[in-house]
Amino acid sequence: MFGLESIAIEEVIMRQFAPRPSLMLALLGSIVLLSSCATLSKQECLVGDWQAIGYNDGVVGYQSDRLASHAKACAKASVAPNYLAWERGRQLGLKQYCTTSNAYNVGRRGRQLNNVCPITLANTLQTANQKGLDYYTLDSQLDKDKRLIAAYQEEFDQLESGAMLDFANEKEARARLLSLADELRKAKRRMNTTQRQLEALNQSNRY
Repeated sequence: MFGLESIAIEEVIMRQFAPRPSLMLALLGSIVLLSSCATLSKQECLVGDWQAIGYNDGVVGYQSDRLASHAKACAKASVAPNYLAWERGRQLGLKQYCTTSNAYNVGRRGRQLNNVCPITLANTLQTANQKGLDYYTLDSQLDKDKRLIAAYQEEFDQLESGAMLDFANEKEARARLLSLADELRKAKRRMNTTQRQLEALNQSNRY
C-alpha cells in the first residue's frame, strides 16, 4: 500500500514539474531569436576577414560602435576583432555609402542618411537624401489613395446597385452614396496631383 502511494506521489510530482510543450517551444524560440540577433556567425568569426566585414558594414552606413556588437558575437568563439583591419574596410565601404546616388536611394526607402559621412559632403548628401524622402512620401500617399479609391469604389458600386449594407434605411444609404461620390472625386484629384509631383521629381532627378 505504501509503495503504491509513493508511486502516485511521484507521478503527481513529475506531471507538476515536467516541461510543458508550450514552454519548451517558447524557450526554443528565445534561443533562435537570440542567435539571430548576433551580427556575425561563428564561422565568420573564425574566418576573421575583418576588412571585408568592415567594408560590408561601411557600405550600409554603420558607425564605429558596430564593432562592439561583432566583439560580443565572436566572444563565444573566443575570437577578438581586428579593429585596424575592420576600420580600414569600413572606411572603404563608406566611400560607397557617402554618395549622392546612395543618399537619394536611402531616402526613397523612407530612411534618413546615417551621420557617418565627411562634414564636407554633408549638405550635398542631405539634399539628395531629402529628395529621396520627398519621393517616398509622395509615393506612399499615392499608394494610400489608390487603396482608398478602390475601397470607396467597391462600396459605391454596392450602394448604387441597391444594397443596403449596414444602413438602417434607404435614406441613410442614399446619403452615404452621395458622400462617397464626393470622397471619390477628392481622392482622385489628390492622386492625380501626387502623380504629377512624382513625375516632376523624376524629371528633375539627377541622382
